[in-house]
Amino acid sequence: MFTNIEIDIDSIPKAETVKLKPISKSYLKILFINIFIQYSILFGVVILAINFIKEDWVSIVFWYVIIFLFFLLILQFIISILSLKKRGYALRSHDIIYAKGLLIEKRTTVPFIRIQHLETKQSFIAKKFNLASLHVYTAGESGGDLSISGLTLDEATRINQLLTTKIN
Repeated sequence: MFTNIEIDIDSIPKAETVKLKPISKSYLKILFINIFIQYSILFGVVILAINFIKEDWVSIVFWYVIIFLFFLLILQFIISILSLKKRGYALRSHDIIYAKGLLIEKRTTVPFIRIQHLETKQSFIAKKFNLASLHVYTAGESGGDLSISGLTLDEATRINQLLTTKIN
């Protein structure tokens, strides 16, 4: 005989109450290096434009663009610092949780039974700081995948091994 018992929503454990472990503070250095590279390219393009375009209006607009880019650079540095404090992860007995976001917080919970594949990646810059990213690929719809950047290499490897053991 088929039964469909109602579940009390208040009795379900809340992912929002889980204490998250912060990612490495060294990840901020990688964010700063990436921002610096991006803005160096932007400033370079603007400087090249002023040298190749010999119009009067370009020299006037040049300083406005430089000031605007400098303002955006400072703003992005501040946002990176503040958003780093919001990043964190937690492992529970049946799932992994990752939270990030400054204005709009995104909290992703991936049950172990949905994990298809795990990957630990290190970029060239991350190797210099002994950091890595853990990528958790899930079954089903896109958007359920999880990527945790800013873990120490040792931490990413241990989590990868733990999750591999759990899903096998």
